[in-house]
Amino acid sequence: MNIFKTGEEVFKKALIFSRCRPLFAQLGSLLQREHTHIKHPQLKPASSWNLVNVVGQGVSTVRYYSQGDHLGVPIGESLDVQDPPDPQELPVHPRNKKLDAKNLFIQKLEECSSPSDVLDLISNKTLTQRRISSSLSRIWHTIKKLSDDQRRYELKLMFEHPGFEELCHDLIVMAPGMQTQDMAFSLLALVRLDVPQRSRVVQTFLRVIQENLNRFDERSLAILAGALEKMEQLPNVEALKEGLRLRLEKNMPLIQNILSLQSIMRVVGKGSSTELKRKIEMKALSMADSFTLPNAQYMLASMAAMGLYSRQLLEICCQKIEENVQGVPFSKLLMVLKACQDLHYRNHALLSTMAEYLTTSCSMWSNKQIILLLLAFEKMNFHPVNLMGAFAERIIQNPDALMLQDILSVLKVYSHLNHDLGDHRQQFLVGLAHAMEAYLDRLYPGNLLRAVFYFCMLGHFPALALERLFQRDTLDQLFNPGADKQPIKGLEQNLHLLDLCLRLDQSALPRPEFLPSLLGDFSPPPHLPPPPGLLSTLQSLKGVGAIEEGVVVEKIYHIGKEVFNYITLS
Repeated sequence: MNIFKTGEEVFKKALIFSRCRPLFAQLGSLLQREHTHIKHPQLKPASSWNLVNVVGQGVSTVRYYSQGDHLGVPIGESLDVQDPPDPQELPVHPRNKKLDAKNLFIQKLEECSSPSDVLDLISNKTLTQRRISSSLSRIWHTIKKLSDDQRRYELKLMFEHPGFEELCHDLIVMAPGMQTQDMAFSLLALVRLDVPQRSRVVQTFLRVIQENLNRFDERSLAILAGALEKMEQLPNVEALKEGLRLRLEKNMPLIQNILSLQSIMRVVGKGSSTELKRKIEMKALSMADSFTLPNAQYMLASMAAMGLYSRQLLEICCQKIEENVQGVPFSKLLMVLKACQDLHYRNHALLSTMAEYLTTSCSMWSNKQIILLLLAFEKMNFHPVNLMGAFAERIIQNPDALMLQDILSVLKVYSHLNHDLGDHRQQFLVGLAHAMEAYLDRLYPGNLLRAVFYFCMLGHFPALALERLFQRDTLDQLFNPGADKQPIKGLEQNLHLLDLCLRLDQSALPRPEFLPSLLGDFSPPPHLPPPPGLLSTLQSLKGVGAIEEGVVVEKIYHIGKEVFNYITLS
């Protein structure tokens, strides 16, 4: 209802009822009555103008007739009712100013592409705790995908930038007043940026976090665990880890996310108490139904880092991986195998499934990847026959594609697992020997000894390699490596076995006359005692005189019990 219509109706009704009451009394009564029926627009706060656009034309100028100076406007003059002001011209609420400034800072921060850009941005800014934490995280984000050389160069520029020292000073001052997540993120960024861990800024954060550890929520604890995992074993770091163990032991229900639990498991480590390990095991088992494939993979790695052996949890994780082995990338396959090895857990079904999958998809894996997986299998004493056969055929087709370290690794795996190469044996060994000859001139004597030893274990004697090994200069380097090099582990044992192979296999290659004098009186390594009760059982079957204990053949092979006559058991 506009003002013009309201005034017209008032005067009409005043004329009708003018017989009973004076005009001004009637007019005042009607104005009050009409006022109660007019719906006035609700006033909105200034901030709402920033969100709602005013649409439509405003009310134009009208002439409001009245007797006297009623409503404060002289008779005959117009009452201007103006359009609502433009939202952009309204004063911004102080809170909105802060939000706009914050969003603008974050936007500019995301546009930075190097640590120097971030430091230039914050040099002239008023820093808050959140801005400092965000700036450190952005610095790490700008370099984390760079190559090692580029990263070192950018970090060098960052440390030389004058704004970095100011940033560290602000960190030290503002650390006690930070929110827990900002504390954790700041420490994580400092560690990732290779800031010296004995520096004042890092040590300040460690002490401040110790004082506020009880205020840390689940997410903050997980971020803190990620930072501590990459830190050196300094006193403040170890104290914080111990505090984290106590916090976790007393408040395990705080952890509701499996990723947070795994992060904390890796950082509390093998020094955790038995009670804490039991609580973590029960917590993980309660979450096992919701394990995804990545959860199962990282749970194995977390258990290995913590030294937590739970057969039930291991079986759950291995079954999950076994059912979805096609979706496990190469790096995670290695991680799973290493975790099982560290936990001394050998799941034959999982290993067989992995080996079968690798065999069927052998063409999609590189030589380096297959060799690394074979080394992992060898450490667990698992013999993937089909995979090793398929890989041997690939090597026969192109042995020169192998690098020196690849050749040594292949020889180690095939000799230790005593793989039967069948009809391809000669081609395989000759091809490897030919490929190794290209590296003889730059082959370290210790690696040369290992390579020849592996060849001899497979029943092959490469002439050029043996000739180079038995040269007096090479043997002198083996037995006298110098002060700057460690002596070769198992040197005498390997040479003794090599000499034994040459004698037993009656190789046509001449044995050096000085080799026995170098070996001297070789003492055999200690052997494990035989199973208890075995001696008494054999003596009851064949008599006391027919059994001899602790027989050593050629100073290297132990025979726990030697029976002089065949034993026939029904």
